[in-house]
Amino acid sequence: MKITKKMIAGAAALTVAACGFAQDWDDGFDSFDTASEPSFSINGSAEVTARAYFEASDITGMDKQGRFEYEDRPFFGEMKSEINPNGKLDLKYSGPNTDLNMKIKLNKYSLGDYKWDILDEFTACAYMGDFQLEAGKMRVVWGKGDKIHVLDNFNANDYTDYIIPDYLDRRIAETMFRAVYSTPTNLRFEAIYAPMMTADRLASSGLWIPKASRKLTSTVEEMLTTPISSSMAGGTVTPTTIGALMNASSFDSNSLYPDTYQLKYGQFGARSTFTIGSVDLGVSYYYGHNKQPSANVKKLYNATAAGVMNKTLDSILAIPEGDRGTSLGPEYAALTDTVIGMAKTELDRYEAELPELEYDKVHVFGLEAAFIAGPLNTRWEAAYTLTDDIDGDDPWVHNNSISWVAGFDFDVPHTNININIQENGRFVLNYDKIEDSEFSPFAGTPLDSLSSKFKASYKEFDVDYNAKDSAWNNKLIVNVTDTFNHEKIKLDIKGIWGIERGDVLVMPSVTFNLKDDFNLTLSGLYIWTNNEESEFDGWERNSFAQIGCKYQF
Repeated sequence: MKITKKMIAGAAALTVAACGFAQDWDDGFDSFDTASEPSFSINGSAEVTARAYFEASDITGMDKQGRFEYEDRPFFGEMKSEINPNGKLDLKYSGPNTDLNMKIKLNKYSLGDYKWDILDEFTACAYMGDFQLEAGKMRVVWGKGDKIHVLDNFNANDYTDYIIPDYLDRRIAETMFRAVYSTPTNLRFEAIYAPMMTADRLASSGLWIPKASRKLTSTVEEMLTTPISSSMAGGTVTPTTIGALMNASSFDSNSLYPDTYQLKYGQFGARSTFTIGSVDLGVSYYYGHNKQPSANVKKLYNATAAGVMNKTLDSILAIPEGDRGTSLGPEYAALTDTVIGMAKTELDRYEAELPELEYDKVHVFGLEAAFIAGPLNTRWEAAYTLTDDIDGDDPWVHNNSISWVAGFDFDVPHTNININIQENGRFVLNYDKIEDSEFSPFAGTPLDSLSSKFKASYKEFDVDYNAKDSAWNNKLIVNVTDTFNHEKIKLDIKGIWGIERGDVLVMPSVTFNLKDDFNLTLSGLYIWTNNEESEFDGWERNSFAQIGCKYQF
């Protein structure tokens, strides 16, 4: 059966997706346009891109190490390709003390599965002296980081095309109410309330489906197309695949995906920015939910083990009682037909259920700073994320964590070259609290003597577990830009290096201004993965070259 809806998309490799590159964003409303006469403006863009993947080919299976096996690399004429037209329209009305802004977005996603995205943004803003009130579907960026943020929590990310689009283009606009108060000094207060939450959006088809999704597709297909009990009894769902399912990030909204359009998923935050001397500072607080869910798979695992054990007991029943200890082992000697009958009755209690998904509640406390140190423009962000798993001993809930961005940019003297270097990191607190000690769902039951045969580790199911099995995740992000021929030619090279995992991603582009506002861009993406512990693993053959034409008006 071919599954036509989005079934499942893995969270593996998404931490690095947060290292996308952002456009600079105006941090506030330091100056308000209070023109006496109303004005109306229209602008936008039309763009077409054509992309060819160098190595992408169909997956034929997996090897013993869990790595994907592919068909032969394609010849030139067999390279996978795609063409993407995109259109944007920005309408803005400005009154003496009000603004109304509407942005329309037209692409294969907004005209396809996500039609609500056609209305990309729609905001109304009123200026009342030092006070400003804004409401509508909008994007708001918090944090002074450049190219990357750890304090920007209100808007979810759209990873259907991975991190290729610019940061703001990847953010999904959310319905919000925003109030800003600017004092006569440099102190500013801001509060935001969003009555609902949109979860991170992942690819459900094509080359950018996360590895965990590809790995589990066949399993989920069988679970949806056959009775759950028979699927479990057949042992199809193993502890390994359940562990991957724990890290799944998106499910079909009609089955496992929680409905986040409820008040309990509302988001709130407050922020204050100010200047001390030559240092711009900010403090912030955010309350909401993790935009990638955690899953409790205890019942699913128990039912899986129960199904396997039921079949094992049937095999044991075929052996005469007196011969079981000799042929199978001394621990089987006590398994008489009576005990096995009691055990099978016990096993009938376990009902096979799909994982229970939930978006963990989070409190994020943030600090930010920006200042000039000699030739360097420095930017900093630090966040402490507080969850319900303070002790770190609950495998079904995300642990508390600390994340940060620290970096700088500078202009190379006598050139147009700008070099931007950022270090983005995250440390999961109490990561080792989920021990490797084994557990069995049948300890203390009539099957206690066999419980050792069905052991597993909670660490394998821990929502914070990663293939590297490390509490640290650091990345170095570099962006080099240059211009030539009176800024008619622009060069941009972006790169990410995963420090612990050794992965490399490079995104070069060169843009030619051919005439007026018509630009031609040649760009590409190169991915190199170190091993199966890579966050890019599963995408290691997705390197591509792209050409695009864009007209802005």
